[in-house]
Amino acid sequence: MAGSVLKAGPAGCRCTTTVKGIEKITSVRLAEILSERAAVASEVITDALYAQDRHGEPFVQVLVGGGHITEWDLAKIVTENFSLPFLMAGNYQISDAAKSRLPKEVLFQHTLVPLDVFDDIVCVVMPVMLAFDDIARIQKDHKCDVFPYVGLVSENKKVLTDLFKDYPQWVEQDRLRREEGAKKRAQGGDKKGGDWMSIFDAGDQAIQETMKKKAPPSPPKK
Repeated sequence: MAGSVLKAGPAGCRCTTTVKGIEKITSVRLAEILSERAAVASEVITDALYAQDRHGEPFVQVLVGGGHITEWDLAKIVTENFSLPFLMAGNYQISDAAKSRLPKEVLFQHTLVPLDVFDDIVCVVMPVMLAFDDIARIQKDHKCDVFPYVGLVSENKKVLTDLFKDYPQWVEQDRLRREEGAKKRAQGGDKKGGDWMSIFDAGDQAIQETMKKKAPPSPPKK
């Protein structure tokens, strides 16, 4: 990717072809931050990570959709900890070039709103957060540099509905696809899910064993 060329961006900002620290944007790191702040219960965080890992449900949207934290509070935490700018997608005049620069299937899948294009730089609004692995994959597959803004899940969905008439239909089909997948996993006992959860059990047991070994020996009985 190109390095340090500056381009005019949304709302008078300056966009670089790389975002400092963008590789640190991961669901696991966000989970750690939420846990450290006690913003979301640890069991809820674990369940949300599991849903993302096994069912493909975005970590952030599981938390927001489940009512465990508001999208505003979550967006504030992401902007503060990952040094990313915030932007309401509906407040920007989206360019025609941006609408067609990335396939709409990519936008739908990640709930991304395209804003503008500057050479190979594509400015987008994320649904609060999109993990670095997903951003890197989009950049590689579509030969561009993505400059992400933090946005709201609900706002992004509204703007996508305004931009693409078939977005609501895609959302419904995606919902049905997830439900069908959940049924198949339930019928099959979700063996993979059990294996995944067993990692936590094994880890917890290992920690307890370590604590026992480090504990000072009991004084001899008199």
